Amino acid sequence: MSNVSILIPARAGSKRIPNKNIVDLGGKPLIYYVIKEALKITSNVYVSTDSPVIADISKSYGAKIIDRPHEYATDTSNVKDTIAHFLQNIKTDTLILLQPTSPFVKKEHIIEGINTLETKDSVISVCESREFYWNKAGHPINYDLANKPRTQDMEPLYKENGAFYMTRVSNFLKKKELVNGEVGFSIMPSKDSLDIDTDYDLKIARSIIGGEQ
Repeated sequence: MSNVSILIPARAGSKRIPNKNIVDLGGKPLIYYVIKEALKITSNVYVSTDSPVIADISKSYGAKIIDRPHEYATDTSNVKDTIAHFLQNIKTDTLILLQPTSPFVKKEHIIEGINTLETKDSVISVCESREFYWNKAGHPINYDLANKPRTQDMEPLYKENGAFYMTRVSNFLKKKELVNGEVGFSIMPSKDSLDIDTDYDLKIARSIIGGEQ
C-alpha cells in the first residue's frame, strides 16, 4: 500500500459524556488506545482537534496534531470538512479515519482493511449480525416468518461499527465522500466493536479493561 496516514478526529465538545475523547478508561485517556494501535501501523498518525488539552495528551502518546478550526468542531460539523482541512495540510495517498471512541480496535483489523483496499475503492469496519430484524410496520426484514431459520444458518448482515473508514485520497477528492465506489469490509468481532457513546458504553468498556488487567 502506498503512503498511508491515519486521522483521528477528536473535538472538545461532547454532550453525553463530558470530555469523552479523554475520559479515563483503565487509567488512560480514551484516545490513548487508538493512538497506540495506529502507531503500530505508521508514524503518520494525526489527531485533529480544537482542544489544547486533547492536543497535549495526544502528543504525549506520539501523535501529531492538526489544529482544527472551530467551525469544523461543532455538533453539526461534517467529518468531510475535517478531512478536507486535514488534506490541505498533509499530503498522503491513503487516508484512514480512526475514531477515538473505539478503544478495542486492533492493528490487525486496520491492516485487514488496508489489504482489502488493494482491490476496493473504500473500506469500512463492520461486525457480523445474525439477528432477527423487523420493520416498523411489523414485518420481518431478513427472514421468512413461516420458515424461521436457526441463527447459525442465517446469511449474516454486516453492521457498520464506526471504528474506522479508509479510502484513497484521489477517490475522496473526486467523489467528496469518504465511503465511495466499491466498498470492502474489515470484519471485526463484536467484542472489539464497542463504540463509546453513552455512560453505559463507558461502563461496559471499563468492565472489559478491568477484566484484562
